[in-house]
Amino acid sequence: MLLRSLFLLIFVFLVVGCTTTKSYTNIATNNYIKGIVTSISKVNSGYVYTIESTDTSNGKLTSAQGFSSKPCNVGDLVYARLNGAKFDYFAILVTGFERVQEPAIIKKHHRTKQNLTTDNIPIVENIEF
Repeated sequence: MLLRSLFLLIFVFLVVGCTTTKSYTNIATNNYIKGIVTSISKVNSGYVYTIESTDTSNGKLTSAQGFSSKPCNVGDLVYARLNGAKFDYFAILVTGFERVQEPAIIKKHHRTKQNLTTDNIPIVENIEF
């Protein structure tokens, strides 16, 4: 009896597992980029920009190329939204921004024997109660 109920339970789980439909949700792609303009090409009614990303958090693009009518220069830090081959939103954050490749300067402290102090260790110490 126990064997039949176990078999029936396994059969029901198999049938239910095979008949359920799985729904897939489309993940929305993020078309925003924050980066530095690396190259500019002049076209009839605007400019074609190539942007290399400085911030890829929250799914931002690593690089993008698109059209915009807003003028800017090479080396400017921009934030833009790419829609197809056109930038819908194009904002210049910092003009003449240059990304620093070198790490920040760290101040080093050089300790020499001249800077060290010597403490004398007591040889004899009396403790009275």
